[in-house]
Order: sequence, then structure tokens, then C-alpha cells
Amino acid sequence: MLENEEKDVYVDGLRITNIQKIYSKLPFGFKSKKDVHAVKGIYLEVAKNELLCLLGHNGAGKSTLFNMMTGIIAPTCGEAKICGLDISEDQHKIRQLMGVVP
Repeated sequence: MLENEEKDVYVDGLRITNIQKIYSKLPFGFKSKKDVHAVKGIYLEVAKNELLCLLGHNGAGKSTLFNMMTGIIAPTCGEAKICGLDISEDQHKIRQLMGVVP
């Protein structure tokens, strides 16, 4: 398989690039040492028709990551695409494609 063909496999799957969620203790987005980093820079690619399961201890950020993928909360920075659809712009279409069991 050529390098370009290999990258195309993931276009229809899931691609997460440096997604983060930070809960600020100070107003207006000012940084503080007390800020809570719920998700710290996740990079992940899952090919189309693959099953994804996240395992981790309490407080690892699993629910926060899925909440960002489904549009319940917005990421602080980074981006993610599900089947080529951006989570920040195409939530209505994504919700028709994705099922989450909490």
C-alpha cells in the first residue's frame, strides 16, 4: 500500500489531533496553576468500521473526550473529525452517525 493510500483509510474514520479540555479557575480564560486539565493533548486515529473502547482509571478524561466528540462540551483547543466531519461544525450530522453508551 502506498503512503497516500494508507492516509486515505483514516479519512472516513476518526482523527483526533491535539484535543484538550482545560477548566479555568479564573474568568475570561486567564491561566492559573489551579486550572484543571481534564484532557491533555490527545492524538488518535481509528480506521473506518473499527470499534473504539477507552479504558482508564477514574478522572482519566474518558467521559470528557466522548462529551467533546458528541458536542456536549467544546474542546479548549485541537480538532477532531468523525467520518470527515468536524466536531466543531457538523454536530447534527455526527449525531446521526455515532452512538455512545455511557
